[in-house]
Amino acid sequence: MKTKIVLFVLLLAFVGKSTNAQFLSLANNNSRLTIGFQLGETGWHTDYAGLGWGVSASICGFYADFLLRGPQHRYDKHVNQDIWHDDEAYTINVGYQIPITSWLRIAPIIGYSQTNYGITDMSTVNIERGEYSSSIYHDYYIKGRFHEFNYGGGLFIQPFKCVELYAVGTRRSIYGGISLNLTALSD
Repeated sequence: MKTKIVLFVLLLAFVGKSTNAQFLSLANNNSRLTIGFQLGETGWHTDYAGLGWGVSASICGFYADFLLRGPQHRYDKHVNQDIWHDDEAYTINVGYQIPITSWLRIAPIIGYSQTNYGITDMSTVNIERGEYSSSIYHDYYIKGRFHEFNYGGGLFIQPFKCVELYAVGTRRSIYGGISLNLTALSD
């Protein structure tokens, strides 16, 4: 394992040298602002894992994100006497992006993860009224909840001046996304 870490660090050093970038320069984070959208699995390695969506933002290297997956049957259009076993999960994470080169960053990430399981009563009908349309939803009752400390890391790659692609893996979620670099747009 030690050999793999040494080889990885050497590889990153050569990549940084070949791009003529300032290797490990925190000045690359100054006045940096990104906003992104992400998709991935939340509740990872539990019985209640599933596809979720979320948002992320970074300001001067400080990174934060939110990933959510709601109950699957809550907004089902069917009305009957069934009771569905349902679950939901979310994670909230923060970290700091460490610039390896001008286009590559890594981030240690810590956060909070919650997974709930319960039932959705298909016989209940509630109406959610919008300005132009309405939708129905069913009552969801939480029967159990798991709270956990979440930790992991992220890899951020900026292939274009205004676009950043990223992948994050933590204890209870794995996801990827795309961010828009707002400071590059203003230049």
